[in-house]
Amino acid sequence: MANTSNWCRCTSCHAGYGWEDATFDFTNAFRIDCLICHDTTRTYEKIPTACGKEKPGLNLVNIAQTVGKPSRATCGACHFCGGGCDGVKHGDLDSTMISPDRSHDVHMGGKDFSCQECHKTTEHKIAGASTTCAVSEGRVRCEDCHPARPHDNDNPVLKTLNDHGDAIACQTCHIPVVSKAKPTMIFWDWSKAGDTTRSNTEEIQADGTIVSYNKIKGEMITRKNIKPDYAWYNGMHRRYLLGDPVNRSGSTCLNPPLGNINDPKAKITPYKRHHGVQPADAEYGYLVVPKLFKGYWDHFDWNKATEDGMKAAGLKYSGKLAFVKTDMYWRLNHEIAPKENALSCTDCHRKDGVIDFKALGYAGDPAVTGGRKTLNAWRQ
Repeated sequence: MANTSNWCRCTSCHAGYGWEDATFDFTNAFRIDCLICHDTTRTYEKIPTACGKEKPGLNLVNIAQTVGKPSRATCGACHFCGGGCDGVKHGDLDSTMISPDRSHDVHMGGKDFSCQECHKTTEHKIAGASTTCAVSEGRVRCEDCHPARPHDNDNPVLKTLNDHGDAIACQTCHIPVVSKAKPTMIFWDWSKAGDTTRSNTEEIQADGTIVSYNKIKGEMITRKNIKPDYAWYNGMHRRYLLGDPVNRSGSTCLNPPLGNINDPKAKITPYKRHHGVQPADAEYGYLVVPKLFKGYWDHFDWNKATEDGMKAAGLKYSGKLAFVKTDMYWRLNHEIAPKENALSCTDCHRKDGVIDFKALGYAGDPAVTGGRKTLNAWRQ
């Protein structure tokens, strides 16, 4: 779902009160919802479809008189349930983070970190860079707290791990699996939506995979205990913009991480990979913006929903739809495992290891065929 034309459903989380259309005034301080971040009573709630308006019947006087610093619960009020359900969006963020144990996340569970411990905040600018949209109010890195070579350099094995840090992000070894408590979405097929012959169903398969059908959203697959995908990442992503062409014969990646084996700034980084099937304009060859809220979800007419949505987006619509494959990368930074549960040497350096080294540009396992150039060689 795009925010454009679907404002009141999306803006339950995004930006304050009354974002009903494209005329929303971001400079009006009275539109800022302070309570969504600063409520300490755990009673403040919004109406999911009312453009950010709070639920009726709340004791707003009591809530306002007991405001305090944001907690994991208040941050999670939006971030844990992004995408419409607990844990479905990110893969490494869900309501378990409100009170996790050490095995779930060593920072929030083992050390009782708040979100702000890493996401440093100054004058309401919260450090952190989005994987999926170009929003950044400061970078957060493991090296903000940990040294660049965090292991004991006098131990030969641990020194090798330090050397690995030239090409491998800390998260790669320290997040061997995510969605440990709540299932996360890995596939969403919009082309199956609107089927009047099907009932809303949820089927749990033998391996724990959940295949569900919802008339307004289509077919979805969620799963727990996801092993990450790996990609080179140099700190930037390319992002699909409305009007960009789609790959009609394959899959269109909406936010590919930038970097490769020859990029000295790039490191192998873990991601949750999400696959989808989305509507596109069959003639113009770009993704469309359907009006879903108070649109398709009421009348189940893709053509009308697309006409209305594309008008709001300011893009032409040919009147002909096609469904195309897409995929997205969600960078993983949470659910850090205790060091005793981190990936070991043999988890990667074996025939069926977790990393596909050839796909990353190596001739084979770098322990056998040799790694990429050293940073010193690049600097020379």
